[in-house]
Amino acid sequence: MLRALLVASTVLIASACGTSGSAQVEAPGSDRSLVHPDELCDEALESDDTVLVTAAHVVTDGRLGALCFGEPDDTLVEAWDELVAITPPGQLSDLAVVVGFVADEDDDSQTLAFVNALDSEGLAFQMSINLPAFDADRDEASLTLAHEFTHVFTQTPDQLDRSVADPAACETHFNGDGCYRPGSLMAAWIEEFWSDEELATVDVDADPYPEDGDDRCDVDDSFFGSYAATNPEEDFAEAFSAFVYRVAPLTAGQRTKLDWLAGQAGLAEFRSQALDAGLGPLENTFEVCGS
Repeated sequence: MLRALLVASTVLIASACGTSGSAQVEAPGSDRSLVHPDELCDEALESDDTVLVTAAHVVTDGRLGALCFGEPDDTLVEAWDELVAITPPGQLSDLAVVVGFVADEDDDSQTLAFVNALDSEGLAFQMSINLPAFDADRDEASLTLAHEFTHVFTQTPDQLDRSVADPAACETHFNGDGCYRPGSLMAAWIEEFWSDEELATVDVDADPYPEDGDDRCDVDDSFFGSYAATNPEEDFAEAFSAFVYRVAPLTAGQRTKLDWLAGQAGLAEFRSQALDAGLGPLENTFEVCGS
């Protein structure tokens, strides 16, 4: 099962709908009276051939707001509450919509979650969660939440310049959507762990699948599995999820990446929050690379 798949537009915004009066007890990270200032979630979310959207909430100032589509779902709220538990205050403000979905039975990937930018500048993001898959394996679900949130905080305007359309004009790394800014987290990660030769073999326009990283995984024990070896973003995301939930490294290379993450003040806070919330440690179930 894939922990994550970064998708540009799997869920489409369609027709209008009203808010729903949920009777659920609100957690500290929730306020059902909140609506998005841009009325973003006054529109229903349309399902495609592989995804059936069952619920959607607005997110305003980092708080889960009104249900704007579908029916109240405890699993979606529980997922949000865990994301709140591991995330430092103020970090969730880049999310604008949280969606629960059910994957088509014929969807072999069984993607647990994905995120996508809702605008051309990366000012607002949507996180979509596969609710049955989340319920089926809560440890995997926890890792996925941390993994997916990296695709938000590493692609905000201060991190990724989406105005750059030409890879040749990017002095760091062009990821298909834009150019990582000098000094950004991903630029630093890439400089530390990815060579120019490795980057040249990454197809930035293709959705990543584990088999795409098999060759890199075979020779480098720093990756947390073949999926991590597909590109720098998934490498960072898998290592970060292991870091947050205190997954014990199985190789020297994995330990090196976890140590690097521990040295980043803003990232170490995620791990401290998870620890304070009593979340983790989780077992290392990642595929071992370099063997």
